[in-house]
Amino acid sequence: MNGPMVVLFDGDCGICTHTARVLRRLDRRGRLVLRPLDSWTGLEGEPGIDALRAALHVRDANGRWARGGAAVAAIAREIPIARPLGLLGRLPVVRTCLEAGYRVVARNRHRISRRLGLAACAVEAPAPGAPP
Repeated sequence: MNGPMVVLFDGDCGICTHTARVLRRLDRRGRLVLRPLDSWTGLEGEPGIDALRAALHVRDANGRWARGGAAVAAIAREIPIARPLGLLGRLPVVRTCLEAGYRVVARNRHRISRRLGLAACAVEAPAPGAPP
């Protein structure tokens, strides 16, 4: 892949914004463009906002979309320290477990955020007109 991966996350979710901040620190190669959903202006043919709000989505440089656990694995492959998890995420049994774990966390993300004291706060959004 030549370009960065766009990561769309729920900017109103504490655990989502916390994870985005951690990813930004770990992404020393600049492989990820982290965007809160509210700052996303999608293109024709891309998933609608309701679909995007339902799960974490990533779009690679070739325009391919991944969501949920598959998106987690795709992100992990871009971060050197997490790359082994991303590669394991390609195995069917691991992919199934990753999807199941993702769904549990996603369904309870606001509750988990409150329990961990992770108030939603903005992850610095790219400037208007900045590339995706």
